[in-house]
Amino acid sequence: MLLFAASVPTVRHHRDQRIHHRIDVNLSDRAITRSDHTVLVRDIDTVFRGEKIRGRMVQPEGPAAPLPPGVQRYPRPGEMVVSPALHKLLAAPGDGLLRERLAHPVAGEIGDAGLLDPGEHVFYLVANHMAADAGQTRRLDHFGKAYAKKPLPPELVLVCIAGIVVLLLPVGVFIAAAVRFGGERRDRRLAALRLVGANRGMTATIAAGEVALSTLAGIALGAVLFMTGRQFAGTVEIQGLGVFTEDLTPQPLLAALVVVAVLTLSLGITQLSMHKVAVEPLGVVRKSGSISRRLWWRTALPLLGLILLRISVRSPADLHGTSGVVLVLIGILSLLVGVTAVLPWAVERLTRLFGGFGPLPWQLALRGLQLNGDSATRSVNGIAVAVAGAVALQTLLTGLSQNPVDSTARGAHGPSASTRVAVARLDDGGTRGTQYAPVLATTPGVRRAIEFKKLSVSPLNGGFPQTVLIADCAHLRLLAQLPSCSDGDAFLTAPPATDTMPDMSTWATGTKLRMDMYGPHWTVPHITATVRATPACPAEVSSERTLLATPWAAGHTAVAHAVSTVSLTYATGFKDVQDHIRTAAARLDPAFSVDFPGKSQGDPALDGVRRALLAGVTAVLVLIAASMLLGALEQVRERARVLSVLVAFGTPRRTLATSVLLQSVLPVGLGLLVAESIGTALGSTLLDLAGRPVTHNWSTLLAIAGIGAAASLGATLLTLPALWRSTRPQGLRHE
Repeated sequence: MLLFAASVPTVRHHRDQRIHHRIDVNLSDRAITRSDHTVLVRDIDTVFRGEKIRGRMVQPEGPAAPLPPGVQRYPRPGEMVVSPALHKLLAAPGDGLLRERLAHPVAGEIGDAGLLDPGEHVFYLVANHMAADAGQTRRLDHFGKAYAKKPLPPELVLVCIAGIVVLLLPVGVFIAAAVRFGGERRDRRLAALRLVGANRGMTATIAAGEVALSTLAGIALGAVLFMTGRQFAGTVEIQGLGVFTEDLTPQPLLAALVVVAVLTLSLGITQLSMHKVAVEPLGVVRKSGSISRRLWWRTALPLLGLILLRISVRSPADLHGTSGVVLVLIGILSLLVGVTAVLPWAVERLTRLFGGFGPLPWQLALRGLQLNGDSATRSVNGIAVAVAGAVALQTLLTGLSQNPVDSTARGAHGPSASTRVAVARLDDGGTRGTQYAPVLATTPGVRRAIEFKKLSVSPLNGGFPQTVLIADCAHLRLLAQLPSCSDGDAFLTAPPATDTMPDMSTWATGTKLRMDMYGPHWTVPHITATVRATPACPAEVSSERTLLATPWAAGHTAVAHAVSTVSLTYATGFKDVQDHIRTAAARLDPAFSVDFPGKSQGDPALDGVRRALLAGVTAVLVLIAASMLLGALEQVRERARVLSVLVAFGTPRRTLATSVLLQSVLPVGLGLLVAESIGTALGSTLLDLAGRPVTHNWSTLLAIAGIGAAASLGATLLTLPALWRSTRPQGLRHE
C-alpha cells in the first residue's frame, strides 16, 4: 500500500504528460494555413449509459499530417480507430444502441500513449467532408501543448490534504497493531532468556532485533507483491480509475522513506509496548488491572484537532502557505488519532456496565474483552480510523459538490414532471439545408422536435454576447406565444417573471452587431412585438432577452453562420431515451452534439479527486479487513488452550463461536459509532474552512459504516475454522 502511495507522483506525472501530448486545440495566436502538414479536428464526444466517450472527427489534409498520440496511421475515410476499452464496449452484448451510433468500421486500436488510463473510451473517426470554416472545426499542424503548472484551488488543496491523511493513517495504525501480534509468546521467550542470564537491556535488544528482522522481511515481501501486482495494474479499475503498469513506479526518495518510516514505527511501538511488561527470569508480569482509563485526555485530542482547524485558516489563500497546510494536517491527525484514543475507553465502559449478567455467550464475550480489551481495540482501530476518514471525506466532497441554484436550471424539466427538454446542435457552416427535426421526432421516447438556427451576436466594441433564434413561423409559434407571424417578422422575448438577474442585452432596430466573435456585421431587423417564451424555448431558461427571427428577417448571411439546433421534448420514463436521442443524432451526422440541460455536469477536477480518494479508501478498507483477520486469528491461537479446556468441560462450540463473534462485533459497533461522530465533525469543520454550507448525505455515510461492519464481520467469520481446530482435545496438550 505504501509503495503504491509512493508511486502516486509518477502516476500523476505520466497522466499529465499524456493529457498535454494529446491536446488538439490551437492555443497560440498564429493562424495555421492549409498544407500537407495539417489536419482538421472536431470534437464529437458522446455519452453512453452515463459513460463518457471521447470522440474526435479528423481529416488529414496531406500525407504528412500529424498523427494523434497512440495512432499509428490514419485509416480510410469513414473508418475509425478506437481504444481497447471502447472496442470491448462495442462488442459487448446489449450495447446495440452504441454500435448503431458508432456504425463505422474499426481499422485499428489506439495505443497507450493516447489514453489516460486502460479503461478510457476514445475513438478517432476519419472524414472527408469537413469544412474548415465551420465554428467547431479547427486546423492543427501538431498535437500537444505544454502547460505551466497552476496552483490547485483551495478546496482541492483541502481535499488532497485530508485524502493523504485518511489513506495513510490507517496504514500506520495497522503497522502499530501488526508489530504486537504474538507479543505474549515473545515475552515468554524473553523470560526464558532472562533465566539463562540475559539482562533487561539484552532482552530489549533481542526484541528489537526480532521486530527489525521481521519488518525487513515484510518490506521485502511487500515489494515482491507490489512488483507482481503492478503487472496486472492495467486490468484493475477502482471507482472508474485505472493505471498503466509503467505508471506504478515508486519515486526512489519516497520508497526509501517508506522503508525508514515502517522500520522506525515498528521499533518504536515495540519499545513502548514493553514498558507495560516486566520480563523476569521466572515469568512475565503485565502492568494492567483495575486502573480505570481516564476520559479527559482522550477527548482532549479530538478537541485540540478541532481548535487547530478553526484557527489554521483565516482565508482560502492560507491553504497555499506552509503554516496553514501544517496546521490543517496536525488538526486532521489529532481528530483521527482521537478515534484510537476514545475507543478503548468506550470498550472498557461497555464491559463494566453490561458485564456479569446475560446469556453465557454474552458473558464470555465481555469477559474476553475485559482480559484482552487492548488486543480487541487494536484490531478495530484501523477500521474505525478508515471509516472516520471516509466519512469526513464524503462529507467534504458532498458539500463541495453542492452548487447554488442556477437560473439555468429553470425550465429544465420541460412542460411537465414526466418530460424534459434536450437540445441537439450541429454547426454545419450553413452548407446544408437538411431538416433534422422530422427524423429526430421519430426517435423512441421523443414527444416533439422543434428546429431552429441559433446565432450568437455581440456589439462591435465587444461586450455581452446575445442570441438570435431563426426559424419559420410554424416553429416560432412553438417557441413563443406569437400574436401573428409572417416571413420577415422578428420578436423579442421577455425575461422570465421570476428572474432577478440583470438583463445585459441591448436590442434596437437598426443596431449594428457582429456575428460570432470575428464574423461579418449584422443589422438588427425591425422588432414586431415582445412575446413570452414557451418552456421548449432556450430563452425560457435565460436571464437575457432573445431575438426570434424568421429567415427573411435574419438574412441569408445570418442563416449561413447560425448553428442548426433542434429542441426535443422527451419522456423521462422511456428506457435509455437519452441514448436513443444521441444515437439518432449521430446517425444524422457524427458531429451532432446533444445536451440535456437539467443534468448537472459537475466539476471535472473535483470529480477526479473524488474518484481517486474513494478508490484509495476502498483499498485501505480491504487492507484493514486483512489486518483484522490476522488479529482475530492471533487471538484464537493465543486462547487455544483456554478454549480447549472449556470444550472439555462441556461448553458447546456454538456458544464459543457466538462469544467470539460478539467479542468482535461489540468493539466494531462502538468503533463505528465513534468513527461516524468524529468523521462527521471533521467533515463539517473542513467545509467551514472551505466556506461551504454543511450538507450530509446520510445514506452514503450509513453505507460507509455498513462496508466497515461487513469487513469486520467477514474477517470474524473467516476465523471460525481456526476456532474449530483450536477446540479439539489435542489443544489440551501443553509443554
